[in-house]
Amino acid sequence: MAHRPLLSLLYHLCSDRRLRHVDRLFPYKSAEAFERDLAFLRERFTPVGHDQVVAHFEGRFELPPDAVEISFDDGFSECFSVARPLLLEYGIPATFFCVTNSIDNASMMFRNKISLCLNRLEELSTGEQARSLAWMGSELGVVFRSLAEAMRWVDGLQHDDLDRIDALCARLDLDIPSILRDERPYLTREQIRQLAHDGFTLGAHTCNHPRLERLPWEQARREILDSCSAMREITGERRVPFAIPFGGLELPRDSLASLLAGEDGISLVYDTNDLMRDRDFFVNRIQVDTPRGSWRGRSNLGLLIGRARALEPLRALRRRVLRTTGS
Repeated sequence: MAHRPLLSLLYHLCSDRRLRHVDRLFPYKSAEAFERDLAFLRERFTPVGHDQVVAHFEGRFELPPDAVEISFDDGFSECFSVARPLLLEYGIPATFFCVTNSIDNASMMFRNKISLCLNRLEELSTGEQARSLAWMGSELGVVFRSLAEAMRWVDGLQHDDLDRIDALCARLDLDIPSILRDERPYLTREQIRQLAHDGFTLGAHTCNHPRLERLPWEQARREILDSCSAMREITGERRVPFAIPFGGLELPRDSLASLLAGEDGISLVYDTNDLMRDRDFFVNRIQVDTPRGSWRGRSNLGLLIGRARALEPLRALRRRVLRTTGS
């Protein structure tokens, strides 16, 4: 069966609050803006769930015209407290991808620690900023000429730099265990099971949210398999989908295909390359977190989807050039 086009949209969360562990990483919509999106999708598209998408990819189901799928990455608690009630009200299915080591607020993702550090650095007095930059030079081995330069460096840290990130959190008096305990930024097992009971799909998003393409393949493989195993254990599902953190354009497709061929517990792989056509086991998504363009009570999804469609020929050409040059 030829695959009918599927529009897949990616959110992380929606909230009316300032979330300091997120707001330096990406913008996000208010509950009202997200509700406008749902109304827009109900009017212009046909929302479908993950099981329908899987059945379509396996040739057992034909998607309806203008099919659209919603998913959320990272497993933030607002997926339960804010998005869930609105999704249920509008009768729209969704898939939630969780970073499994953060479930039950057992640990904080490194990027969320970075967001907290960036906010704290910016709020320090001029004297304390200078002392923090001096500390970075002596303790972390990096010298900066300005706070802006230091913040760019902090923003670029990766999961492999976790010791440096944790040292910076301690230097800035960020009590991560207390934040996890008091603010509860991530979904709990009970919330995940309730979402599954509600009919939503729960998937895996690695154990620690690293950039998989920077890891040795065996380590990347373990991040994928262990997180999927954890989600199957929590939900009781035989198969769960998997979403690649940051985007997996550089991940070897043959290695992923071999992994899926030998692992029946993964249904589909989700990525973030907009409308890119990929292997049959891939679903690429358009990120639609930004509230920009949402005004006067109108959803901005039409603008974001239109932009993705307009830019896809140029993006496809750029991908071909990169593959040809090996860049």
